[in-house]
Amino acid sequence: MTGDAHLLFLLVGFAACLLATSRSQPTEVKVGLIIDADSPVGKIATTTIPMALDDFYAAFPNSTARIKILQHDAGGDVVAAASAALQLMTTEGARAILGPQSSIASAFVADLATEAEVPVLSFSATSPSVSPTTARFFSRAAQSDAAQVGAIAALATFFGWRRVVTIYQDDDYGAPFLPFLVDALESVRAEVPYRCALPADASPDAVAAELYRMESKQTRVFVLHTHQELARRVFAAAVGGGMTGEGYVWIITEGLSGLLGSVEPPQGVIGLAPYVPTTPRLRDVKKRWAHRYMRDHPNDDLSHAVVGSYALWAYDAAWAVASAAERLSASDLSSPPGLQGGTGGDTDISGLGKSGSGEEFLRAISDTKFEGLGGRFELVDGELVVPTYRVINIMDGGKERGAGFWSPLFGLRRHVSRRSNIAGGELAPVIWPGESAVQPRGWVQPTSSVKLRVAVPGNVSDSYRPIVHLDVDPVTNQTTAGGLVIEVFEAAVRLLPYALPFEYVRANSMPYDKLVEAVGNGVSQTLCIALCTYILSL
Repeated sequence: MTGDAHLLFLLVGFAACLLATSRSQPTEVKVGLIIDADSPVGKIATTTIPMALDDFYAAFPNSTARIKILQHDAGGDVVAAASAALQLMTTEGARAILGPQSSIASAFVADLATEAEVPVLSFSATSPSVSPTTARFFSRAAQSDAAQVGAIAALATFFGWRRVVTIYQDDDYGAPFLPFLVDALESVRAEVPYRCALPADASPDAVAAELYRMESKQTRVFVLHTHQELARRVFAAAVGGGMTGEGYVWIITEGLSGLLGSVEPPQGVIGLAPYVPTTPRLRDVKKRWAHRYMRDHPNDDLSHAVVGSYALWAYDAAWAVASAAERLSASDLSSPPGLQGGTGGDTDISGLGKSGSGEEFLRAISDTKFEGLGGRFELVDGELVVPTYRVINIMDGGKERGAGFWSPLFGLRRHVSRRSNIAGGELAPVIWPGESAVQPRGWVQPTSSVKLRVAVPGNVSDSYRPIVHLDVDPVTNQTTAGGLVIEVFEAAVRLLPYALPFEYVRANSMPYDKLVEAVGNGVSQTLCIALCTYILSL
């Protein structure tokens, strides 16, 4: 071989090596992450998402794309979250965004991202106020709050609670949840006689005043749907006001059940949480995650290092984005990052350009299916499918024990079984507030309220008893009333938006106009059921 031929051979070989090396290098895909870094969910995300990506690329070392996380701390501010989203999409070239953390910020960013055609995948925005139906490029890798209202209604039916008071955060997180809950309760003939709306920054004194107002009413079943900071103040006021003892019922929604270490609910509280099958993989991740969390946040309490719903959703969301990036075509990956075709500057919202890979990236995320850390990951119309909820009972020290399961198909049941097609309709025994094993009836007669005395004719012939009757126990002297008129009266009382304590008293029959005159003049301290008096005067 001549010298020139030898040199040519070396050059060709070197070029081939360079080509092979360039082909083996994965393409960098920038993905934004908008969180509130100092919040419990934000701390969970900063540990979970990098860990999920490390696990993904360890499982798929020959990946052709590599996610690079561009993290922004919005500090709980909506404007800061929107500004971060604009910066990520324009100057930093993010092809997708994880977050933002709060529902109100997600709604704003989802509109911006839909305009720019940049996919947004949220792992913590659970409020129905933001959804893929209103923002096409928004997807939710968490469970919508609206999905759990059926479980709450099923609990009310199972335990026989006819009245439920809602305590919710009065903003875009809590308020949109309320209509779904009220509709679900009304569908099982349970009522919401009082709705307690608390601002997110309500002071401890303001919270205590609201709880004192509820204490004077009849209902003792409370559903709490707030962020963890407000929930802590609510429970502190409830404990101080004696509202966590025997006879009370507290139900917390999934957003609080997933952060028990931050909420610290009292013993006896019932919570809801998505059902997650226990697998060897989950046990391994939980162990590694706890060590990594304490390394990342050494000043945090050890009780916060728990893999709850938000950690599972964040892990699977990061895995889904990495998996979707693998299915992007070479032309999508080679398209310039950032937005193209804009008519204004980087901060001109009305003149935003479009992402060159947004449509394909959104389609890849929507089509992603895998067995995730939190169960089967599958998005249907942009929403995560979570078919079953756990019903948990909070024990002393914030520990939880399982009480059963709920699903739209099977309802409440004590055990979960994929092979079972029969609704069990039962739960494990519950330890109620005050360490009581006695099921609360859900209401009491307020001791501080003056009872309305309802006069019922006492001398009624047998033929009129189906219409109205009043009986007095000769031993206990307890008065009871019944009949059609009584049932109508009590049904009307249940529809009142406030508690109305009343008692039946025996009254002699007299003309209707005489009774009305006596009540109007203040001579009589009783209220007569007009219909039954009128019927008996015929």
